[in-house]
Amino acid sequence: MKKDRQSIEERLHHVYRKHVKRYQHKDTNQMCCMWSIAKPPDEIYECDQVYDIENEFCITLSEDDALDIYDMHFDEAVIFIHKKLNENCINAKEKLYP
Repeated sequence: MKKDRQSIEERLHHVYRKHVKRYQHKDTNQMCCMWSIAKPPDEIYECDQVYDIENEFCITLSEDDALDIYDMHFDEAVIFIHKKLNENCINAKEKLYP
C-alpha cells in the first residue's frame, strides 16, 4: 500500500510540475497552482490539467472531483487519487464477479 501511494505521488508530481512550471508559480504544493493564478480559469473541469491527471492514472474525474482537486494540497490529492483507484478496482471486481 505504501509503495502504491509512493508511485501515485511520483506520477502526480510529474503532472503537477509540468503545469506549475508552465505558469511559473512558486511551488507551494497547492494543486490550484497547476492553473493560472493571475487569470484564474472560468472552467476547471475540461482542461489539460484534468486530462493529464485522468490519462496518467486511467481514471475519470467528475466536475466535482476536478473542483475538489483544485482546492487540495498535493498530499490530499495523492490520497484522493489512491481512493479513486481503489474504487475502480472494487467496481471492476463487482462486474467480473456479480
